[in-house]
Amino acid sequence: MADFPLAVNVQGDYGYKVIVVDDGNTIDEVIQVAVDQIVGVLVAPFPEGTVLRAKTHGAEDPLDSSLTVANANFIQMEALQIYAEK
Repeated sequence: MADFPLAVNVQGDYGYKVIVVDDGNTIDEVIQVAVDQIVGVLVAPFPEGTVLRAKTHGAEDPLDSSLTVANANFIQMEALQIYAEK
């Protein structure tokens, strides 16, 4: 288990922010870290019950929420977009 920096853009924010997660974290845990650091500070809170997903920058499909950072084979500073599922 090691610290792993990712660049994340949370829906509603103007740019990417760097967060540091553990490479054993799941995508759901990565989303939670980003939400804890950004939502309510730089981005308005999402409505209760909103489901958030993550995808790599430019990808069409979301990442599997149970996938770990290590198993995703991300490079350090991989760009992820976090968005509200419709």
